[in-house]
Amino acid sequence: MNEKSFAVAVENTLTELLTRIEERTADVECDLVDSVLTLLLPDGSQIIINRQEAVQQIWLACSDGPARFSAKDDQWLDSQTGENLTTALGRLLSHRLHDHIVLD
Repeated sequence: MNEKSFAVAVENTLTELLTRIEERTADVECDLVDSVLTLLLPDGSQIIINRQEAVQQIWLACSDGPARFSAKDDQWLDSQTGENLTTALGRLLSHRLHDHIVLD
């Protein structure tokens, strides 16, 4: 994937995540600026999702630890576990919000 198509793919993914989170949760403050999606949770913790151009990945950072996602077959998959980005984020939000959140 070239740099431009990577940037477009990431921006589309982050925008879609933002929309889904806003539709499915009332307690999470979301902000998307310069390809960085910041989620502020009710307990004051944050989840940061951004692009890493040099390695063409999306990185997720939170107090539970980092995750790195690479594009494969029109999905962003965790480079360690193979879990899809939306599934991983839904699981993380479900745990943090004590609610069942599905972003897929």
